[in-house]
Amino acid sequence: MKNNNILLVDNDTNHLHLLSILLESKGFVATIASNGNSALEKLAKYRFGMLITDYNMPGMNGIELSIKVKEQYPDIYIVMITADIGSDLVEAAANAGISQIISKPINITKLLTTIRSSLRMR
Repeated sequence: MKNNNILLVDNDTNHLHLLSILLESKGFVATIASNGNSALEKLAKYRFGMLITDYNMPGMNGIELSIKVKEQYPDIYIVMITADIGSDLVEAAANAGISQIISKPINITKLLTTIRSSLRMR
């Protein structure tokens, strides 16, 4: 059974809502969380096929969140969105179990292609 449930994590609530509307218009079920702790609570309650997280968030950044998520849910596919792509970040993301990094501003076509292909493989 394919799991089209996607957890979106970003402290920018406008970005969260726009992205969730876009994904839902394409047939996905989007759940939003405004920080890492809220994301961990939602992961404990519901099953998700994918986590899409921003990198730069107060309290717990996307790398720290991904490390915690992968400890408990090793099969979840994680995409990180950031404007701060550098070689150090790419290495840290790979070590945290992040499968894909997408740069801001987001290329919607690339994001949708990434989501569809990763969920199809699961």
